[in-house]
Amino acid sequence: MKAIDLEFVKATLLELDPSLEGSEEEGESYNTALVLVSALVCGPCTTRLAEFTKLPPEFVATIRQRMIQAELWTELAACCDHWYVAAGLVHTTAFCLDVLIAQGIAVRQWSEEEGQYRYWHVASAPEREQREDRVN
Repeated sequence: MKAIDLEFVKATLLELDPSLEGSEEEGESYNTALVLVSALVCGPCTTRLAEFTKLPPEFVATIRQRMIQAELWTELAACCDHWYVAAGLVHTTAFCLDVLIAQGIAVRQWSEEEGQYRYWHVASAPEREQREDRVN
């Protein structure tokens, strides 16, 4: 079996979100999405992710912190089950929401009243979420 390398992950990323094509060199959205997909291969370890993606460790560490705070990753695992609507079929909205969370544009918090997670733009989030999620 062939090992999954960075080129395979990049090709997979562009299948998930074709709008990222052409933004590989300078795009923060592309790099953030690359970290999320790469975490499925390497796990959420900052060092491993930075080495695999060849992105700065500080950039990767910020994404990792946001994803753990949003309860999408743990210290040891990156979860993407919510990306899938059926076997092999990805719900791109769920993937894009995770990218926004990883970028610090959106926040995610459990709502006891509704019994589900709620998503907000960082500027509209409840005050405690705004304070906790501002990682730069």
